[in-house]
Amino acid sequence: MTQPPNLLNDDGTTSMATMLLMSHHAFRRDIARLIRAVAEIKAGDRSRAEAVRGEWEKSYRQALHGHHTMEDAHIFPDIRGKHPELAAALDTLTDQHHQIDPVLEKGDAAFADLAHPEKAEAVLNELKMFLDQHLAFEEAEITPFLRDAKDFPVPPDENMAAIYAQGFSWSMQGIAPEVVERVREMLPEILLVKLPAAQAEFEARSERVWGAYAVGSATTSIPNDYK
Repeated sequence: MTQPPNLLNDDGTTSMATMLLMSHHAFRRDIARLIRAVAEIKAGDRSRAEAVRGEWEKSYRQALHGHHTMEDAHIFPDIRGKHPELAAALDTLTDQHHQIDPVLEKGDAAFADLAHPEKAEAVLNELKMFLDQHLAFEEAEITPFLRDAKDFPVPPDENMAAIYAQGFSWSMQGIAPEVVERVREMLPEILLVKLPAAQAEFEARSERVWGAYAVGSATTSIPNDYK
């Protein structure tokens, strides 16, 4: 694995690159957790099987598909307009999104049948292979062009602020405290006031789904214990 990019800019500031990289960290973190959880089910421990199934169905696959849809519909067109030299890379990334979608559909069927966990195991290993390639390529090609974007949009209302807070509670888990502190400085107050409750809710969900889990303290887009 090549050296992953730092979450913070070289001058220690945050940017929209930081936000993107934290989401990549979370996708890597959680697929590793899913793989470990399915291995436990395969070994005979089904105590959290329903929680793991729900995490796939209601969270991970939805978040990953939604992330790709947002990139294709909004982020990539904006980057393409500002940096036409990235057209080929953006086309490759969009094509990779389309390759990942069928794997997510296979995952839906596999997690619906955790009586045969080897099916979910195979899908997760395939998805991890795709993600490792896709995320690394996106980080190498796109992240440098987001380092100067240092303004986070103010949520239009309380409801959207709560949704953003849920997203940050997900993406901040396992990130080094010094990075989280810099990220908080970039966020608007309407969002910040909702973060503590969102983080407490996410931590409780994590314990319910994963049992005891390592938190980590990453400063790059790669979790500390990621393989």
